Amino acid sequence: MKKVTRNPQQTRQKLLTTAFEEIHSHGFQGMRVDEVLRKTGLQKGAFYHHFKSKLELGYAVLDEQIQLMLETTWLEPLKGIENPLIDFPKLLASHPDRIPRSMRVHGCPLNNLAQEMASQDDGFQQRVAGLFDSWIKAYTQLFEEAQTKGYVRADIDAAEIARFLVGVLEGSISILKAERSPQQWLACQSQIEVYFKGLQA
Repeated sequence: MKKVTRNPQQTRQKLLTTAFEEIHSHGFQGMRVDEVLRKTGLQKGAFYHHFKSKLELGYAVLDEQIQLMLETTWLEPLKGIENPLIDFPKLLASHPDRIPRSMRVHGCPLNNLAQEMASQDDGFQQRVAGLFDSWIKAYTQLFEEAQTKGYVRADIDAAEIARFLVGVLEGSISILKAERSPQQWLACQSQIEVYFKGLQA
């Protein structure tokens, strides 16, 4: 009889990936563990081997899946930016091709969970706030370096620029989700360029 080889890490990853897809489509409260198991072909024993509860699975989706999405979509592309006043709008112009189709249909999963769960559960609130904080800090560093290089006015608070940009981007993705039209993203891109003109050193 052929021996079945178990791969706990692969099993855990299947659960996380499928749970992320279900949360993105239906929200955390709409996600059903039974449906995750059905789609993965796994048994409840496999689930409880890796996660004590649905809540713990939701935390892991934030800590691993959504954090990875944040880094891939928004943070890693910043490495190629020299002058954000010129390069950041170019980056936004490329985002319609880089943003996953699921995000264009269902919105940003981080923002969705902020709206759904941040007021309902402290664990979600802390994780969502932590991810937003890492996003804001990355933009803050980008603009502080631009100030050092003389691209951006020194009298402007880089952290306030960062908070404003994250808010604009998340709001634009939410409207893009609702309208299912590229017009909101085009408006976001063009008006950020106008805003940046006031930041020039």
